[in-house]
Amino acid sequence: MAALALQPRLRLSLLARLAVLLAVGLWGQTTAGAYDATVCGQMGYTIPFNNMTFNADAWNPDVKGFQCISVQDSPPAFAATWSWSSNPEMVHSYPHVKLTAPGLPTPLSNISALVLSAQWSMGPGSKPRPARVVDHDGLTNDGTSANVAFDMFADRDVAKALNEQTAETEIMIWVGKFGHAEPLGFDANMTKTCFTQTIGDAEFVLYQGHNERGTNVFTWVASANHTTFTAEVSPLLQYLWRNSLVSAKSHLGLVSFGSEAYHSEGTVTFSASEFDMDLVTGAAPKLAVGHLCSPAASTNPPQWLFSSAFIMSATLLYLIS
Repeated sequence: MAALALQPRLRLSLLARLAVLLAVGLWGQTTAGAYDATVCGQMGYTIPFNNMTFNADAWNPDVKGFQCISVQDSPPAFAATWSWSSNPEMVHSYPHVKLTAPGLPTPLSNISALVLSAQWSMGPGSKPRPARVVDHDGLTNDGTSANVAFDMFADRDVAKALNEQTAETEIMIWVGKFGHAEPLGFDANMTKTCFTQTIGDAEFVLYQGHNERGTNVFTWVASANHTTFTAEVSPLLQYLWRNSLVSAKSHLGLVSFGSEAYHSEGTVTFSASEFDMDLVTGAAPKLAVGHLCSPAASTNPPQWLFSSAFIMSATLLYLIS
């Protein structure tokens, strides 16, 4: 996410708080299937028995909006309800769950396989949709701009890799995109073939830019929305460090899954479940060198193509681990 620094805690109006609590069934009584906790603004919640952490993460709030997140302990799931009606080009919040795996932090060049998975839904209003359901028309009618993304942070310094504010590199993988949400460095005229990689049935295009804190942000954007996503994504990381766009010695430290909320004229609810991360450490399989970009695109990073042998070896490493 393109955060600058944590802002003062978001102050919700009483009516906004009541609306959220009523929507998730937490006002007055606990009902069957109700969420176990709801937090708002910059507050977080940790499931007591497994230490899985969720955060509303309204890091860039405005006075005309709010962000809350409701969490179900078992099986883990969350619903994030928000409304931001001003500054439509800015990210205001990133409600998310932090994903963990034994072996982190670890150098990017020591990742043999990294499998990320999640399923999600999104629509207008305060009521969560069933899994994998998106109300495209409703979101469009409300002028909604948002993404759905895995967010990772890396740094050559292990301690900095564990801090979103100090990590030198941010790597995002967008599996959903709505409205006018665009990654840092977006260029509609970019030479697509210089940046495209296909992982499973998802095609990704790479963008690069810097946020105002100076973090180098690389964003892989899927060409279509994937409400169910399970993929071995280490090729997307290898593309970066094998082309010296990121140091191979950079340590991957933080990984999360959520939705960056930009703008909507009404209330939006993003729901997620079945999120997970599996990491296999060890020497990374080598890539096969492909063709470089054309001279006309010489300012773009060189492209490395992934051989079928590489994809098969990475899959086997994951399956036998």
